[in-house]
Amino acid sequence: MESRVWLVTGVSGGLGRALVGEVLGAGERVIAVTRDGEPLRPLTAAFPGRLRTVEVDITDAGALRQALDDAIAGFGRLDVVVNNAGYALAGPFEELDDLELRAQFEVNFFAAADVLRAALPHLRAAKAGRVLQISSLAGQIGAPGMSAYTASKHALEGLSVSLATELAPLGIRTTIVEPGAARTGFRANWASRLPSSAALPDYLPVHEALGRSAGAVGGQVGDPARMAQALVALADMPSPPLRLPLGSDALAGIENARSDQLEELRRFATLSASTDHAKAN
Repeated sequence: MESRVWLVTGVSGGLGRALVGEVLGAGERVIAVTRDGEPLRPLTAAFPGRLRTVEVDITDAGALRQALDDAIAGFGRLDVVVNNAGYALAGPFEELDDLELRAQFEVNFFAAADVLRAALPHLRAAKAGRVLQISSLAGQIGAPGMSAYTASKHALEGLSVSLATELAPLGIRTTIVEPGAARTGFRANWASRLPSSAALPDYLPVHEALGRSAGAVGGQVGDPARMAQALVALADMPSPPLRLPLGSDALAGIENARSDQLEELRRFATLSASTDHAKAN
């Protein structure tokens, strides 16, 4: 049987880079989408003919579609799509620049949607495949100073939940992956762009919280190599979950958030139900 073909975005480092190496090591093939293919050169040499690096701006929908169509045609099939590209814009909501906020959604949400638009015709033709949407613990909770990133991941999860119901009858299974903090360059990346001071004094506590989080770089519990192994295991599952948290911090954070939500739902259930039409006598 011919080996599967994976399409993975955001592969220059972190989880994406670890996943490409894990998939290639398992004997499968990868279409790696990135703006900079240089970090993948060693893998290209180590696994000749099994890694196709697509260097493209994923926010350019037209160029992305053409590049992916060409790469998929080169391998002759597509089996697993991993929407992993993304970054975090940190800062209090009122202090965020509008262009920066829109750019956050362009990468984390709209680019992921464009990858799907390019990939799904191939999966539908095969009546099979897996879609792994890399969200975050932030896709289920909120945190001060992370409104832009959190909003983009909530949007991605909302799309994915409905998409899963559309694709399941076609033989395509979808999983939303929610990693916690991992020892990658992700946190250092957003931390390096933090402003030196609060533009609005009321939000000084938010800046202080972000500073403490930035100072925790290197202490994250998540191991990107083990996360990559979990993603390969997930793609092999005959009945994968709709959502899969990765890391003990993600498990605890999501469980606490859902418990709080359920408690609040029950506490105000009478008020919620009071808005129904009155029952006819």
